[in-house]
Amino acid sequence: MWFRNLCVYQLGDAFSMDAEQLESRLQGGGFQPVGAHDPESRGWVPPIAPGGEQLVHAAGQRLMICLQTESRVLPPAVIREQVEQRIAEREEAMGRPVGRREKVRLKEEVTIDLLPRAFTKSRRLYAYLDLEDRWLVVDAATWREAELLTDDLRAMLGSFPVRPLQTDSSPAQVMTDWLARDRFPSDLEPGEEAVFEDPRTEGAEVRCKRQDLRSDEMRTHVRAGKRVRRLAVDWDGRVNAVLDADLSIKRLKFTDLVQSDADDREAESPAERFDTDFAIMTGELSRFLQRVPVWFG
Repeated sequence: MWFRNLCVYQLGDAFSMDAEQLESRLQGGGFQPVGAHDPESRGWVPPIAPGGEQLVHAAGQRLMICLQTESRVLPPAVIREQVEQRIAEREEAMGRPVGRREKVRLKEEVTIDLLPRAFTKSRRLYAYLDLEDRWLVVDAATWREAELLTDDLRAMLGSFPVRPLQTDSSPAQVMTDWLARDRFPSDLEPGEEAVFEDPRTEGAEVRCKRQDLRSDEMRTHVRAGKRVRRLAVDWDGRVNAVLDADLSIKRLKFTDLVQSDADDREAESPAERFDTDFAIMTGELSRFLQRVPVWFG
């Protein structure tokens, strides 16, 4: 349940819904297993698994939700092999080459025929709404992935006023200045990883791992005109993460200092352990996320 990536949205003032109201709305979009001829199914499931019943897990003003996707896996190579076989059979029977439109139809037929026999895979996408700090926090590595959840929420709620976290300054420029001047916010320490990009050449980048980011070698990249796109940081000795220029946060890891707090609290059931971990995690993230706009503001 501990989040590994963050895409953070700001909740609009117009959003006002408690746990019971949200639960009622999500009931209409509960998860159903993927059908035999469907490529994918998506719906809401209890965040606590197994044994959970509520689609919304509340801890004070923080509401955890979970979107499950089940999809059928059809390897492209299998489809291609079947299509080529049918094309060959069709051409032999008709005595002429198969046209482009016929090939498209054959591919659709093959896909429909193979779907019921395809394996399925499931994925859960967790998020929580912080009604006090006005955040929606999605455990997703990309904004595109996070938007699956926000789009489905909007469909269930009718209106869902959120926008991705925004700052006044360019995060790339701010992080570049941190390295160039070796002046980091007082509660941040650089990690050992960074990605530099050259704004003058599309796709040109330098990736550094296990490096001293305060070294002159790193500042050489900045003097050469490159900007920092990703930067590993340690926040207050409690959170390690990689800050991205698009304001997503990747490879989030809570330090032993936080994990020990969770371990010290005894839980009599998986549900109690989930509730404890959720409370500790969101409490840490509340303080962490309040700092992000300050760093880049």
